[in-house]
Amino acid sequence: LIFIGARAVTLGRAAGAGAQVLERADRDPERYRGPAPLLVFGAYFFAMSTVGLVLLSVLGVDPERPFNFLGISVVQAAGYLLVVWLFARRSGVLSWPQMGWPTWNGSDPDQIVRSIGLSVAVMLPVTLALLIVGGIVGLLLGTDAPRVLPLSESVADGVFVVLAAAILIPIGEELFFRGFAQTAWTRDLGPRTALLRATAFFAFVHIANVDALTFGAGLAQVVLTLVVILPVGYVLGWLFQQRGLVSAIAGHITYNSLLLALAFLASKLPEPAGV
Repeated sequence: LIFIGARAVTLGRAAGAGAQVLERADRDPERYRGPAPLLVFGAYFFAMSTVGLVLLSVLGVDPERPFNFLGISVVQAAGYLLVVWLFARRSGVLSWPQMGWPTWNGSDPDQIVRSIGLSVAVMLPVTLALLIVGGIVGLLLGTDAPRVLPLSESVADGVFVVLAAAILIPIGEELFFRGFAQTAWTRDLGPRTALLRATAFFAFVHIANVDALTFGAGLAQVVLTLVVILPVGYVLGWLFQQRGLVSAIAGHITYNSLLLALAFLASKLPEPAGV
């Protein structure tokens, strides 16, 4: 029943998105003429839920195994690419350059390198500051951030997790939340409102990672998630506005990579005496 319901909702939201493309065809070309990003995300979310049901319930895929986690990340990134291509690029409402992608003929390689350097320089201190703030908030709330990555027991496992969390996930999410959603809202609402809306959208989607046994524990994790992810989403959106999608992807990769590196170092520290 869940599988049938998820498929039905996916088809319904996809049909609604297609209808919006037709309804908005007569808009001014400078405005956004495609489907609402929230509607497109709904189609993506329920489609991925359907795929997840097949992988977990039918095929018995364990997402806690690093290789399987990598495979799921490939599917998720491909899903983001598919919905953006179908509802933005294929429908003709947004081109890849309009969504921030550099073009082979019109992009300066030096400019791309400088954009990546700016992203790394910005995200390193932002990430360290948020780790401190998040640690303090976590102590005050008596909670930890939800664990979303599988444990690595070998070098191969570590490579799988790094490829998934530090490469595929940032590319897929930035393609959708910044390249597609923020661009769409910018055309209708202006850059400032679009940045704030994309930031909130990005943060609230990450609440799905919350995993708690009680309402109180879940609420504490939600607060901690928003405290950390809201600033991250804002900075990534700002980088996108300033330097394009490559810069936002580089910033996201920097953030996730630093978290992975610090988590690896923390796992190698000896436990305190008496624990």
